Amino acid sequence: MPLPSPPASIHADFSAMNAKELRLAQEEVWAWISVAESASFDDAPDDELLDAARDALNDIISERRTLHGDETAPRGG
Repeated sequence: MPLPSPPASIHADFSAMNAKELRLAQEEVWAWISVAESASFDDAPDDELLDAARDALNDIISERRTLHGDETAPRGG
């Protein structure tokens, strides 16, 4: 089964997204990376494309940290 194209969100401006958009983009990119990494050799994407998706995922996580970095962590269980 051929690998679907990567989500367009790997080329998005993450600094312009709100928390919900970032979370959805993270889930979408992570799901594609997961499928791409487990694809057969013949169906696997080029390393450059996979690296671009991983870089996008790192950027999304960084932006989420920046967005929520000033929040205090919940205490207790």
